[in-house]
Amino acid sequence: MEILTCDIFYSLKNKAGEEICGDTIRIKRSENRVAVTVSDGLGSGIKASILSTLTASLATTMLFNNVDLEDVVKSIIATLPKCKVRDLSYANFCSVLFNADNSTLYLAEYDFPVVLLCRKSAPLDLPRKKVVIEGREMFETELQVEDGDVLFIMTDGVSQAGLGSDLYPLGFGIDNIRKEISNLMRSKLPPNSIVEYLIKKAQKMDEGTKGDDALCAALSFRPFNRVNIMVGPPSDPSLDEEVVKLFINLPGKKIVCGGTTSQVVSRVVGKEVILSKSLRKNSPPIGYMEGVDLVTEGIVTLAQVFRSLSGQIENIGRGADLLLKILDKADSVHFIVGKAINPVYQNPLFSYDLSLKVRVVEDIARLLREKGKMVDIEYY
Repeated sequence: MEILTCDIFYSLKNKAGEEICGDTIRIKRSENRVAVTVSDGLGSGIKASILSTLTASLATTMLFNNVDLEDVVKSIIATLPKCKVRDLSYANFCSVLFNADNSTLYLAEYDFPVVLLCRKSAPLDLPRKKVVIEGREMFETELQVEDGDVLFIMTDGVSQAGLGSDLYPLGFGIDNIRKEISNLMRSKLPPNSIVEYLIKKAQKMDEGTKGDDALCAALSFRPFNRVNIMVGPPSDPSLDEEVVKLFINLPGKKIVCGGTTSQVVSRVVGKEVILSKSLRKNSPPIGYMEGVDLVTEGIVTLAQVFRSLSGQIENIGRGADLLLKILDKADSVHFIVGKAINPVYQNPLFSYDLSLKVRVVEDIARLLREKGKMVDIEYY
């Protein structure tokens, strides 16, 4: 079964006259789990923001760590006060827990206005189950998602936008939101553009009215993209076969960096490396091998990748350019780094561009993590 993940997009607006949004989103993820909570604090501004932030942070962290919904709700109630005048909790929320191992999506909704799952541009009827926890009516949903599904979560600042206006006296409403999303998805507008469009629309509808804070989020489900990169042969040649077979059998795209490394892989798997010469300046050759997605030169190419990621250079070789494009789409990157030493790297006459491969790989890994990617490194 294909492993899925989700891209998360959101946009928000402040209530007119407020410096901060009272609606909050919190996200926590690993390679096989994603937890997201959107919360709407009662009122607006800083007070609402504090309350929604507490709610979203507690719910996201606890659900991510497999805490039961009942205990999550009890913790939120114990932490947040209750409005004595209106007998309302100070924040509502919608929490999502996605388990990539079986593509299961779990939803917990408390007094939340808009939660829509769209499949092939059409909103689905969620199989909600009502539960009562600590006297509060909530809804739980569990279902399996598919590649291409998009889950939209939005606060009442969107559904009630334009409230009291001539065009929308009762607010924009869920039915209109459904129609807008269906039309936009049929027009192939990506989820990130849809959430931005809905928030801008809410802002426009609220002109001349009091309006409210608004937050719109979208979770877009797609195949999980793994990338594996082998850099350098093992320090002990007797490990060549073991490490290469480990690398070749890993799920996801496979990239081999380094001439010596490609020779080792070629020898173990019995596949020829075909080199493609480059006429571009500062562009080492790339290679092709059956079962491998990309073969590049080693340290020069990796140094170009690092310097491009860090914004130091723009003009890079073809191998570095292809590698960067693969890394850009990756969700997780797994480096297998051999510690066999090439004497040329130790020559003091070489610049940082030809520094030790371990340092370059660790620098690339750090920059990729800063971009939100999951990165790990194995050394041999």
